[in-house]
Amino acid sequence: MSQLIEQLRRIADAQAPPKKLGFGEAPKTTRYVFCNRKHGGVWYSLNDQSQPVNIEHPALTGYIRKLEFKETIRREEKSHKLHCYIEADRMYVLESSATAHFSKGLMSAIAQVTPDELKEPITIHPQASTENGEVLFCNLYQGDRQVFAPYDDQTDWKRVAGAAKKNVELANSA
Repeated sequence: MSQLIEQLRRIADAQAPPKKLGFGEAPKTTRYVFCNRKHGGVWYSLNDQSQPVNIEHPALTGYIRKLEFKETIRREEKSHKLHCYIEADRMYVLESSATAHFSKGLMSAIAQVTPDELKEPITIHPQASTENGEVLFCNLYQGDRQVFAPYDDQTDWKRVAGAAKKNVELANSA
């Protein structure tokens, strides 16, 4: 199946119009998307002046290419962030606190699906809590099917994060 997909990609690339030479637009670059409710929406990016701009679209569909945890310094405090790389019309990096409900829901769902399922596009849909004005949940869809991945205070997050990362790595290998 993957050989057929690769052949179809080569055919599509051969039929694509050639790139324009000379001056033009820069290639689309990676866009960071911050997943939290700090600025009135559920996710936002930063404009050229580093000002937050809410993203009005309710969901992002693409291929998960990588999960990683980063230690950052924000406002002179150390914090840990989850970065989820999603390839769509460009590469997006979804960033949220590693301990936030958004990250927990995303990791739990990715750990539940198989690497083969992750070879297909998934849809990520942040959902604001109706009970707490600061909480943001993460819904993950495989096609039209929502991936249910409950978690609680007893969840072994090291195991879940390891399983999620492994599923993504296997999905993107060969």
